[in-house]
Amino acid sequence: MDGNLLAEAARLAQGPRPADAAPLLGRLREQAPHNADVLTVAAIAAQRTGRVEEAADLFRSARDADSSNPARHQNLGVALKGMGDHDAALAAFEAALALRPGHAATMANMGSCLLAAGRDAEALRVLDPARADGAGHPDFFNNRGIALARAGRYDEAIAAYRGALVVRPAMVEAQINLADTLAKSGDEDGAIGVLESVLANKPGHVRAANQLGLLREKRAEHEAACAVLRGGFDPAAPNHALGVNLARNLISAGKPDEALGVCERLLATSPSVTTPLAIAAAALDRMGEDEARDRLMGVDHFVRVHDIGGVGGFADMAQFNAALVTELQAHPSLTEEPEGLVTRQGRQSGELAGAQTPALAALAALAGERLGSEHARLAALGGDHPFLRALPERWSVTLWGTILRPGGEVGPHIHAPNWLSGVYYPDFAENPGDANEGALGIGILPEELGGPGTALRVFTPRAGRMVIFPSCLWHATLPFGGKADRISFAFDLVPEGVGRPHRLA
Repeated sequence: MDGNLLAEAARLAQGPRPADAAPLLGRLREQAPHNADVLTVAAIAAQRTGRVEEAADLFRSARDADSSNPARHQNLGVALKGMGDHDAALAAFEAALALRPGHAATMANMGSCLLAAGRDAEALRVLDPARADGAGHPDFFNNRGIALARAGRYDEAIAAYRGALVVRPAMVEAQINLADTLAKSGDEDGAIGVLESVLANKPGHVRAANQLGLLREKRAEHEAACAVLRGGFDPAAPNHALGVNLARNLISAGKPDEALGVCERLLATSPSVTTPLAIAAAALDRMGEDEARDRLMGVDHFVRVHDIGGVGGFADMAQFNAALVTELQAHPSLTEEPEGLVTRQGRQSGELAGAQTPALAALAALAGERLGSEHARLAALGGDHPFLRALPERWSVTLWGTILRPGGEVGPHIHAPNWLSGVYYPDFAENPGDANEGALGIGILPEELGGPGTALRVFTPRAGRMVIFPSCLWHATLPFGGKADRISFAFDLVPEGVGRPHRLA
């Protein structure tokens, strides 16, 4: 095998045009089809040209050809982690560690994989400095900081990030993670200083601009937030999260027309994500463009009420609804006013879509069936409405329950980037003197966007009623008094690769 040819192929594979390595790799694979170095360079070229599955197969072949080399296992693990195959990636990292115990880079990758899989406690155990053979690996300490921050151990996380920055002072990821954790620990001034330093060295850095913009927004410094967020907004290829935050702050700063323009760019570049529709509706409301707002919301076309007449396995609706209430009240995930959500004076459950108790399982199946029928109905409507352009092909269901005490509320919010949402009422006692009490209000805006606005449409609950509506429509539970709790179940159609299942913070 020609070593010079391999070196040139490796240079091209890791350069700005990795596809240029293909002719050389073709020759090398003819000369040495089972050579681990050739297979590794071919894997790198495949990976950098978007052929991730082929890359993983090539890394796997390189490992098989040189199984005693821990780097081959680590390369495979990194590729599998990037594909989201966390279990297989972890097996590869464990094999690498068995050959090279305490290797900090492998442990850093293993910890990162566990964090991506949501296995935070395991990640923290892996990312133990006492087990690593090198105390100065920046990725190791950056990932350890993430694990510590998720555990609420902010002082230790800050120390870990600063340890990473001692080794690699220009490590932007560690700097931004440090700023985020400083803010969570209550040191907002320190966080702002770190982010301003990042942006001074890297103007327009998207994540730093987004984080600093959110901190300015938290202080109600909306003009300053807009200035920072504009710096990270590229109209040709906008970052979606930053763009949404910019549009929201523009509305708060009294610039709804500019916010509408930002939303239009986001919808043009990411039509499958509907969050900008919600912000655009708020902008139109602030602009007094009621007809355009109502066309965008499409309540008459997209919202449907289903009164359920019966559920299999239950004698009647009264038995089904009573069982739902009992099963929810006993569910161990019920949490008082979950952090980051809009439930006040009430409890909310975690994910119920996979519940095994009879009534909750039946409701999850019913929600999936009704979402499916609405998906088919909306698909048949056709037209060029941006909500319909986002119609997903593959999706799943997420479900949760809420118990509000008298005087409680679920404030104005949306469920985007999910596509369709619904609410089911197992029980509801109407107030004869106020038909709106405790009802579902669609079109009611949060205060920071100029709420409540003028688009309110009220849907009156009743036992056995299900209301299905676009996830991008602002909605809330209207205030109620009395002495009885108000119980409801919410559910979403979650587009594959775009949406988010329900989770408590």
